[in-house]
Amino acid sequence: MKKKSLLTLVVLSLVITSLILFRVNFVKGIRSWESKVLGTLIALAAVMMLYVAYKAVIKRFSKGTLKKEDYALLFDLENKVQNSEVEFYFTIEQTKKVVFSILNEKMETVKVVQDKEFPSGGHIVRFDVKELDNGVYFYCLETDNQKTMKKMVVQHDNLTV
Repeated sequence: MKKKSLLTLVVLSLVITSLILFRVNFVKGIRSWESKVLGTLIALAAVMMLYVAYKAVIKRFSKGTLKKEDYALLFDLENKVQNSEVEFYFTIEQTKKVVFSILNEKMETVKVVQDKEFPSGGHIVRFDVKELDNGVYFYCLETDNQKTMKKMVVQHDNLTV
């Protein structure tokens, strides 16, 4: 609802409620079924005004919230320690250009794994960590409006785990 029509509806509800209250309370001789109907109308108008005000407040507070469909979701790896081919999984709601890269501990790019446009849906990006030395790395997904990264450990031998 537009702000002007919302304001008009609230003012109209207040005017109608005021008229009904005046009629019920100050005009003598109305104490029959009419007063019950008018009382019901007052209650309905009050509920309607509260509903409109509630919707306006909810709309006001929801401004600035993030739209989930604008962002990619990068999932964690199944194992903390990697020593062979890794499958990175992410989902996107819209077709987007995605740069998927591996970063070292100093946040320097070591390898760009994928740099292309992906259609909406779930995607798996495979990478063989045998190209990397032992250590801590970050896998990073970057689009035009976000940059997400997660940690992984590369360990080629089982002696120092």
